Amino acid sequence: MNKDEAETIALSAFAFITSDEERMSRFLAVSGLQPDTIRSAASQPGFFAGILDYVASDEPLLLALAKELDTKPEHIMAAHWSLSPSEFE
Repeated sequence: MNKDEAETIALSAFAFITSDEERMSRFLAVSGLQPDTIRSAASQPGFFAGILDYVASDEPLLLALAKELDTKPEHIMAAHWSLSPSEFE
């Protein structure tokens, strides 16, 4: 999977997380981000990898996202591995 495709999946994951208040609250609590710091964090290298890392660490969220995107969880995990290759070597 190329970087652009993986980033598109990460962006879709972020949109999915932010579309639900409960998911968003949990994401903010776990990530330490605040609503007013998300924009600056999103411009930092590694943000997309962090989003997919967060999704990968929560199986129910991963499965819900896969259903929403009409894809397999393995496809989302491939995007995660693509953006975070050094973690998996």
